Amino acid sequence: MRRGLSISRYMVECGLTVDPTTEAPKPPRLVLDGAEQRRLLDSVTGIAERTAAESEEAVLMRVRNALAFLVEARMREMMRDAREYELKALLTDLFGERAAAATVERLQSRMDTEGLDSP
Repeated sequence: MRRGLSISRYMVECGLTVDPTTEAPKPPRLVLDGAEQRRLLDSVTGIAERTAAESEEAVLMRVRNALAFLVEARMREMMRDAREYELKALLTDLFGERAAAATVERLQSRMDTEGLDSP
């Protein structure tokens, strides 16, 4: 309630400023609905079942390999899109200038040799 208004004056102002014909806003949507939660659970359960027989080291190796594949695919895409400077800057921030230059050079050499990633 605003300072200096009586309760009755406040109620009158509220009544005059509220449009009774408008609908109340919809409540916020949950991040996942019930069906999405079920699909997520099924996916996680499937992953757990597939990896239960593997050692922790084997699971980590598969994750590392998958990440390496995704990272290389993204770096190749950046090179194809003429974003080599941006890629080198990101790699420099992460690994230092020498390692970044060597990585970009190796990647460019492989792309040239394979001939698959030319623009």
